[in-house]
Amino acid sequence: MKNRGFTLVELLAVIAILSIIALIVAPRVIDSMNQSKEGLSDVQVDTIEKAADNWAIVNADEIPMNGTYSLSLDRLASDNYIDSSDLYDPKDNSKICGHVDITYSGSKYKYNFVREDC
Repeated sequence: MKNRGFTLVELLAVIAILSIIALIVAPRVIDSMNQSKEGLSDVQVDTIEKAADNWAIVNADEIPMNGTYSLSLDRLASDNYIDSSDLYDPKDNSKICGHVDITYSGSKYKYNFVREDC
C-alpha cells in the first residue's frame, strides 16, 4: 500500500523556500509602509497650512502688515479650521505640536509650519 503524504524532507524544503521569499519581500513591504507614512506626514503639513490660509482669510485684521503672526495649532482646532484628530503624527502616532508662521508679503500671505516639542 502506498502512503499519500509528504515526507519530512519535502516539508522542510517548502518551509525553507517560503522563508527565503519572506526574507526578500518583508524589507520591501516595510520600506513601502514607511514611505507611505512619510508621504502622509507631508500631506498633513499641507493640510495644516491650508487650514491656516482659511483662517487668515477670515481673520485678516489680526495679521500685521509687517512682521510675522504665529498661529497655534490649538487655535486652528478651537476655531474649527482643522480637526484635532488630524494633529497626530502618522509615523509614531504622537500628538503634533507647533504653530504656523503667517507672513504678509506684497499682496499675499506666506505660511510656514513650525513643529515644536509637546
